[in-house]
Amino acid sequence: MPETTDRKHVLKKNGYGAADIHIHSDVGDGMASIHRILEFVEDRDSLDVIAITDHDEIEGSYRARELAAKRGYHFEVVTGMEVTTLEGHLLALFLESPVPSLQPLANTMEAIHDQGGLCIVPHPMSWLTDSINRRSLERILTSKELSLCLNGIETINSTIVGRISNRLAKRFNQRYRLAETGGSDAHFLLAVGSALTLFPGRTAEELKRSLLERTTLAQNGVGGRLGQIGLIQIIKQQRKSKGFSLHRTLRNFLER
Repeated sequence: MPETTDRKHVLKKNGYGAADIHIHSDVGDGMASIHRILEFVEDRDSLDVIAITDHDEIEGSYRARELAAKRGYHFEVVTGMEVTTLEGHLLALFLESPVPSLQPLANTMEAIHDQGGLCIVPHPMSWLTDSINRRSLERILTSKELSLCLNGIETINSTIVGRISNRLAKRFNQRYRLAETGGSDAHFLLAVGSALTLFPGRTAEELKRSLLERTTLAQNGVGGRLGQIGLIQIIKQQRKSKGFSLHRTLRNFLER
């Protein structure tokens, strides 16, 4: 059995739950339907909480929460979205209403917090995609404005993008000590659960409390490899993708 799986189960025996809080569905640029994602998570029986976080679209997470409750699945669904700000992507969790995209980062954070949501930075400082860079992060984290509060940072992202961001995020977070999160950033069904956020408890409310108290742990999970997904599916997904910005990719590369 892989070391990551052993680690996850040991923590769960000691009262830790596992969440994947960065999943994309076909409501956005993912390839799997809400129904297939929920059935996959139910069959795997290793996740206690998931979040559907499509790009600038909250409808998928509404559907997922409703369907999971209706069918009595063993896990809970957090509503959210991955918001495109003028400074890069931001995960917005525990939302009840959508947040406008293409706004300044500070405005987006205020809109999320106004409805009791949490702000998590996905794949930070990765120049391969639309990421928030170090300069913007440090500006927010050193601000005295109470509304400008980042609740967590993704230190494990299991995509190719994460190969750049993970190392940078872990080093960056040694200074700022935000809640650390793991997210699969899954755009394919087999990738769901390939990165995890571990937290004391089992429920979505306990996950939220853990993020606020900064007691979460980021952990590698188990997911499918690119070879299992197939080149045709990867090409189809890239055609759907809204996550790539050539302008910001070049900017992030130069400012890395």
